[in-house]
Amino acid sequence: MVADLADKLRAEGWKERFTASGTRLREAIEEYRALGFEVKTVPVKELGADGCTVCFDDENDATEMIFTRKSSVQ
Repeated sequence: MVADLADKLRAEGWKERFTASGTRLREAIEEYRALGFEVKTVPVKELGADGCTVCFDDENDATEMIFTRKSSVQ
């Protein structure tokens, strides 16, 4: 089930931040990493079971959910 992926990530300590694509996605990844976070992105289409995803149903949509967690590397 799709929702299991988000649940698994949360169980591993990942926190959902927001969705983005293109330049904004790249900027956010860089900023979170500069702040000392690990960053993982997952296509929104893969997480859609819990909510409305009609805005992301276009097969060309590249919107991703950003997940972060504190880096384990000090």
